[in-house]
Amino acid sequence: MPISICADRRSVLFGLAAAACAPRVDARPVEWRQAGALARSYVEAKKVSGMSLAIRQGDAATRFLHFGAQAFDGPAVNERTIWRIFSMTKPITGVAAMLLVEDGKLRLDQPVGDILPAFAKLDVLENGVRRQATKPMLVSHLLTHTAGLGYHINTDNPLAWLYSAAGIKPGDPSPPLEGERARPTSLAEFGARLAEMPLFAEPGTTYAYSVALDLAGLVIQTAAGMPFETFLQQRLFDRIGMPDTGFFVPPEKRDRLSMNYRVREASVTPAERVGASPYFNAPAAPSGGGGLLSTSADYARFNQVLMDDGMIDGRRVMRAETARLAHANLLPPGVEAWNGSDFGAGMGVTSARSIERGQEPIGSYGWAGAAGTLMWNDPVNRLSVAMMTQYVPSHAYPVWSELRTAVYRDLAAAR
Repeated sequence: MPISICADRRSVLFGLAAAACAPRVDARPVEWRQAGALARSYVEAKKVSGMSLAIRQGDAATRFLHFGAQAFDGPAVNERTIWRIFSMTKPITGVAAMLLVEDGKLRLDQPVGDILPAFAKLDVLENGVRRQATKPMLVSHLLTHTAGLGYHINTDNPLAWLYSAAGIKPGDPSPPLEGERARPTSLAEFGARLAEMPLFAEPGTTYAYSVALDLAGLVIQTAAGMPFETFLQQRLFDRIGMPDTGFFVPPEKRDRLSMNYRVREASVTPAERVGASPYFNAPAAPSGGGGLLSTSADYARFNQVLMDDGMIDGRRVMRAETARLAHANLLPPGVEAWNGSDFGAGMGVTSARSIERGQEPIGSYGWAGAAGTLMWNDPVNRLSVAMMTQYVPSHAYPVWSELRTAVYRDLAAAR
C-alpha cells in the first residue's frame, strides 16, 4: 500500500503524510489505534453518545470502529446507525451534478439562467443599493460557492437576514421563527424565492459558503426531468449500494436514528424531542446542501467510488473522468476557497497554498457536517475516512483536526 512520509516540519507538527515524498510499501496493516482511542475518549468523557469510523486504505476492506451508543440511553452504534450528515450532503449533490455533465445534460460553463429562467437576470447588492449583475451565474459557480449567494447561517454575510425573513433556510427542519415566512413547499418555490434576492457579489468573483448546492438540487431536478431525490436514488444510492441514505427516515428504520445533542458549556442535552424527530417526515423541498441522513457503511461506499475512479464491487457507476473532475479544482481563476484551499464539486480540495496550514496531502478532498460528521479522501495514500457522530454546534469540539492527526499518525506507525 503506498504511503508518503517525510520528516519535515509539517509531519513533525501535525503527524501528517506529506505529498511531496516518494511512495513506499507498508510493512504491515494499519491498526488505527490512535484514531480508535480518540473516538473512545470522546465517548468515555460523555462529550458524545457515540462515534463511528469507517477507514479504508489501499485495496484493504473498509475497517469500521464503533464506540458508544445512538443515544446516552440507547442501543450500541454500528455501521447501520443513521446520522444527520448536514453539509456532507454537498459532495453527494456535487457528484450528482457531475453525472448530468457526463450525460451531456449540463455543462460546467452553462449559465444557470439557461436551465432556470428566473436566474437569467440577476441583481447585486452594492453599498445597500441593487444594481444589475454584469456576469452570469454558471453551474460551476453553484458547485464551488462562487455564485454570489449567501446563507442564513453566515452572520457576516449581508444576505443572511434577508434569507431568514424570506424563509430561505434549507436544511433547517425547525419551525419558522416569528416574522419569518413559512418554508418553501417545493424546490421550485425555493428557487423562485431565491431568484428574488440580490447577490452580494458578482458571480465567479468571490468564494462564500452559501445555499448554492441547494439551488444545484433544483438545477439537477430540472435538467434530469425528475425529482431531485429520485435522481439521487436512481443514479447514486441504488447503483453504489447506499440503502440507508435519504432525506428522511422511514418508520421501519426509526429505531436506528441517532440522537443529536446540543453542547452548551458543560451541558450536553438532546437537540430534538425524543421520538419526535423532524426527520421522520419527507421534506417538502429536499436540501442538496444539508438535508441527507446516512450511515458510516453507506458513506464509506460513496468515498470508495470517488477514490476508485467510479468503480465499486467490480462495477462502473460513473466514468473515471467524472469521478476525477468532481474533486478537481473547479474554482474560477484567481479565486481561493476557505483557508487558501481549492474547491471541487461540493467539496474542499487541499492545495499547495492550504497544506502549510496543517491539512492533508495536496489533492486530498472532503467536507464536514454541522453535527460533527467528517469525510475525506487522500489519493496520495489511497486513504478514505468517514466519521459519524452527532452534536451541535460542530465547533464545540476540535474532533475534526484531532481525527486527522490521529489517522496520519497511525499511518506513519505502520510504515
